[in-house]
Amino acid sequence: MYYSIARLLRQMRRRRRLGVMFILSVLALSVLGNTICFYYFERVVVPSVTVGDAFWYSAVSITTIGYGDLQATTLGARAATVIFIILTGLTAFTTAVGTLVEWVVDIREKEKLGMGTPTARGHLLVVNFPGEERVRQIIEEFSSDEQHKGREVVVVTDQLERLPFGMPNVSFVRGSPLERDTYTRASIKHASQAIILSTGYSDPRSDSFVASVAFVIESLNPNTKIVAECLNPRHAILFSSSEHVSLVYTISVANNLLVQEAQDPGVTTLAQAITSNEIEGTFASTLVDLQPVNTTNYDEVAKCLLDHNVNLVGIIRDGKPMLSFTGETCRLDDLLIYIDSQRRSWKELSAMFS
Repeated sequence: MYYSIARLLRQMRRRRRLGVMFILSVLALSVLGNTICFYYFERVVVPSVTVGDAFWYSAVSITTIGYGDLQATTLGARAATVIFIILTGLTAFTTAVGTLVEWVVDIREKEKLGMGTPTARGHLLVVNFPGEERVRQIIEEFSSDEQHKGREVVVVTDQLERLPFGMPNVSFVRGSPLERDTYTRASIKHASQAIILSTGYSDPRSDSFVASVAFVIESLNPNTKIVAECLNPRHAILFSSSEHVSLVYTISVANNLLVQEAQDPGVTTLAQAITSNEIEGTFASTLVDLQPVNTTNYDEVAKCLLDHNVNLVGIIRDGKPMLSFTGETCRLDDLLIYIDSQRRSWKELSAMFS
């Protein structure tokens, strides 16, 4: 059904393009014909008339502006005005304006229906649509960060006929998340990040579907950083073929927070604060991308950073978290996880303790 609609739309666009080309041709011939006639007949009685004057008279007449600074006084020029301006030109002009308005409306409508082709660059893809409130919250959270404010977001799903909400810089592409054509329309070659959501918490096949989507995106653009939602940690093996995918175990994290809040009230209040871009002082990460001095010890690093209101929480080394790093020295490709009001580069952090 979707592809039949898409084929019909392509045929309509092709016919519309031919119609527009014909109208513009008639419009150009009308202006050209009247310009030649006006210049030929009027310069007999007004020798100072130039080709530019003739073109100006034709243009302002065909657009119904009519400044009155020039006018046809000879029979030939008046006859040409009737033929080229009134009979053909005005008809072509009003038709062209109507077509332009219809074209703009059509683009807006296709965008709402997910049939358009967003011209996004460096954008975020949000794949799947498990619920309006959830998707909206994710986009709002992403866009609230200063670094990503104003970034374009493209929602990709075949579960909707129309995006149920309107937000600035948010586009919608309707199509299967497993099809190349869908991502071509979503400008996958220029996408910098992708968040792949589950199809639903009650769907037992969600993780396998999300893994397949991650594989498709990675094959189309290996430079896209992918964050995928995995409902069951035991299904992490499904993503083993994808090298640039970060997994978030949503249900496990939510369950852990529920238990911790029951055992230690207040934990979730802080967790909410440090995981939200809307509250100053959030989790941030920085990769050690410059070779550190061998004697740089994380104990000293943590103390120096704390003097600058940067709280070092842990280290990710070789994919494994280190919450206790006593005696550990900095290594290239370590990922520092810290709480700060902004994201900083390793060069900026190292300047605090060098």
